[in-house]
Amino acid sequence: MIKKRIPLIWNKPGGGQDNGSNPWGRKGGEQGPPDLDQIFRQFYDKIKRVLGGTRRSSSSSSDGGPEFQFFSATFFVVLLVLYAISGIYIVDPPERAVVMRFGKYARTEGPGPHWLPPLIETKEIVNVEQVATTDHSGLVLTKDGNIVSVGVAVPYRIGEDDEDVRSFLFNVVNPIRSLKQSTESALRQVVGQSTMDEVLTSKRSEIATAMKEQIVATLKNYHTGIWVLDVVMQFAKAPDEVRAAFDDVIKASADEERLVNQARAYENEVLPRAKGTAERLRNEALGYKEETILVAEGNVQRFNLVLPQYLKAPKVTQARMYLDTLEQILSKTSKVIVNAGEGNNLIYLPLDRLMVEKQQATDASPVEQSSSSTMNNPLKEPLSITSGFQKEKNP
Repeated sequence: MIKKRIPLIWNKPGGGQDNGSNPWGRKGGEQGPPDLDQIFRQFYDKIKRVLGGTRRSSSSSSDGGPEFQFFSATFFVVLLVLYAISGIYIVDPPERAVVMRFGKYARTEGPGPHWLPPLIETKEIVNVEQVATTDHSGLVLTKDGNIVSVGVAVPYRIGEDDEDVRSFLFNVVNPIRSLKQSTESALRQVVGQSTMDEVLTSKRSEIATAMKEQIVATLKNYHTGIWVLDVVMQFAKAPDEVRAAFDDVIKASADEERLVNQARAYENEVLPRAKGTAERLRNEALGYKEETILVAEGNVQRFNLVLPQYLKAPKVTQARMYLDTLEQILSKTSKVIVNAGEGNNLIYLPLDRLMVEKQQATDASPVEQSSSSTMNNPLKEPLSITSGFQKEKNP
């Protein structure tokens, strides 16, 4: 079978047909791929027209010498500029940039704009101020053989020093997993050395502090670059099977603490008051003791002074003492005895004044009464006795 060859007919832009041209721009109906040099020259001419250049003739551009070199240089400059721009990066204030040259640590950059050569150096941005938290919970065996359910939260962040940032990226494969494993190990060790009552009630803060110290020591030995900020015990409770009994224990412990606080408050209120009262009574007793001793010593000294006069005139001294004693006794009674004797003398008794003086004497303190009784004692007035004795001796 013979196939008939159909000639290709191409439409011209004016509507006519041209049998001697094809879509690749060749004449004579020749078939083949496009001319790449001609395409690049046309693209270069368009760039020159956009940039304001003048189009040269096809004969001058057909050789492709200076124009192709200029295009190559321009393309190289553009690539160089893009290469330089792609190496610019900015580090925020809370971040640090670790630069690696062909995968090996080179330096650590702080906040601000920086540049590195792409394809030669790479960077890793690390936030050193962001605080994250890892949680861990589980059943732990205590020292007294009980099982408790404990949950802890560990807030942490990456250290600000260059050494810490470098250690976080390169020393350990997975620092966060190492932190979780250290937390689990510290939890089991510290809780395993405590009793169940201590874990549930009295020593929760001490257990959290001991856990923090152990976690910090472990991470420091491995050089992870992680800073542990705190260890918080989220919950500590007994297993479900014995939770009711341990709830009663916790309630009893809380009641015990409340009653102890109430007793201490009552003690702080009553004890200072009792001490003050005891001190006041003691001072009053010491004062009364000193007063009694001084009064007694004074009476003894006065008696020793009067004793020689008494030995010289005992009757006169006895009479004076008798009269003074009667005066002291009768001054405390409301009865008035008057021995008028013989005669028509009128006696005036100021009863109102006597009653006022009696009331004042009754209301006087024991010291004043003692002083008044001492003044009325004949032993306190040796001169009057001596003078009376002399009068009796020399009438």
